[in-house]
Amino acid sequence: MGHREKTTTGMRIWDILPTLFGALSWREETKFSAELRPLIGENKRRLCLVVIDGMGQQLLLSRRGHLPFMRPYLTQASDTLGQALRTCVPSTTVAALTSLHTGLSPAQTGMLGYQCWDPVARRVLNLITFEGYGRSAQSWCDQPTHFTYARNASLESVALVPPDFVGSKLSEITLRDANLKVSTKLSERCAQAATACKQEADYVYLYWSQLDHWGHNLGWSHPRWLQELETIDRALSELRAQLPDDVLMAITADHGMVNVNDASTVDIAESALASQVAAISGEPRALHIHLKEKCLGEDPAGNRTRKAPKAQVLAQWQKLLAGRGQIIADYRQAYGDISEPDRIGDFTIFAKENYQFVDSRFHSRGVLQMVGVHGSLTPAEMEIPLILV
Repeated sequence: MGHREKTTTGMRIWDILPTLFGALSWREETKFSAELRPLIGENKRRLCLVVIDGMGQQLLLSRRGHLPFMRPYLTQASDTLGQALRTCVPSTTVAALTSLHTGLSPAQTGMLGYQCWDPVARRVLNLITFEGYGRSAQSWCDQPTHFTYARNASLESVALVPPDFVGSKLSEITLRDANLKVSTKLSERCAQAATACKQEADYVYLYWSQLDHWGHNLGWSHPRWLQELETIDRALSELRAQLPDDVLMAITADHGMVNVNDASTVDIAESALASQVAAISGEPRALHIHLKEKCLGEDPAGNRTRKAPKAQVLAQWQKLLAGRGQIIADYRQAYGDISEPDRIGDFTIFAKENYQFVDSRFHSRGVLQMVGVHGSLTPAEMEIPLILV
């Protein structure tokens, strides 16, 4: 499957499938396979992995009273492992889903945010849509997935996804070698999962995005978000009841989120530093700043090939942040060694608390209107559940 980043700070999202595949004797075990085996049980031979987009662990714990099915299992993994399972840096969907399916960190896959700098085309590229990207998906990320592993091991697998996933470049990366089946309703997708397992599929993957949708548009604390969470809890309870006894059902997420508002939003376009900015990528909670050449010094920054920002420039940005965010210029501190460092900015602003950093000259109206956002390093964004039933 390729060399995975060594985990030194607990279980991460890229450990999930290697751990579960190892525990099911489909591949070599990880250290976490043995630690979680008491939760998995010895009679499990197959896997149904459910990923709920945006369903962070901290959000679940704050609404546990609404979750009769998931509530008893919310802390089982963290209690066993001694710490919470965490997603990747940045805590965002394109990075996290690629890490989940490949078993590699974003530093290794090159999926460094929902927007990244394309050094070939010399423009910002949206990694959700890949709009205007004339090259193959594998030219951006050429890593096999666990669907590849399953196929090579003669395991039958299926991925249950929305229709717009079919043929997309992002799916060519995250779901490489998967057998896709589409549906639009959660009830339909759960029925497909139950049927596939009853028909002896070895590995079934079910993805659902509506919770993240309502979080972005209304905020994770909105009644409509909570209604969706309750619907998910009921649907997963019904799915578990339909699965054969030898199927392990694993429930996780790609990230959590925080709510922002006008008072917690910093628009760089309105600041004195606006003239220093050449381009913006990343996302408002993990913003990549691409500086104009005049703002760069003489030496490379960390594992960047481009020159580092001048010290006085970084000091100016620190003053603008005023404790509302953290600047990372040496990317090894947050990401590890990035295999494609020219895809990221000259530094990243990781937002603290419920702040976000935007630039209205570059960001779309849709981005500026979001209520729930993610990407940064807070527990609300980074901690994700792992429920094994």
